Amino acid sequence: RPEGKGARFLCGVSPPADQDPDCRDNDDLDVVQCDLFDEVVWPALYERCEAFGNGKQVACWAGFYDYNTVDQNGIIGPHPDVPNLILCNGFSGHGLQQAPAAGRAVAELVAD
Repeated sequence: RPEGKGARFLCGVSPPADQDPDCRDNDDLDVVQCDLFDEVVWPALYERCEAFGNGKQVACWAGFYDYNTVDQNGIIGPHPDVPNLILCNGFSGHGLQQAPAAGRAVAELVAD
């Protein structure tokens, strides 16, 4: 998506599973694989839109993805051990996109 002045775009990719370090806290995020932009992200952008042909990386960072490990999707529903707690989490960057449907699902659960 466009971000800030100067037509900067925010994009990203997860490293392949065999190259993805097992991070437990923020200190483990010191190793950022910035080369993934040139190797993976930029070719995909250029393939979809040649206007990205002159694009270059100006910064990179690493962060946690929040999802369940069963199918890597968000979690909506009652907590199995805590009464009256309904979960709506784990959308890992897709929260804004899925918020209307997720909100309605939670509202229906609460209303039942």
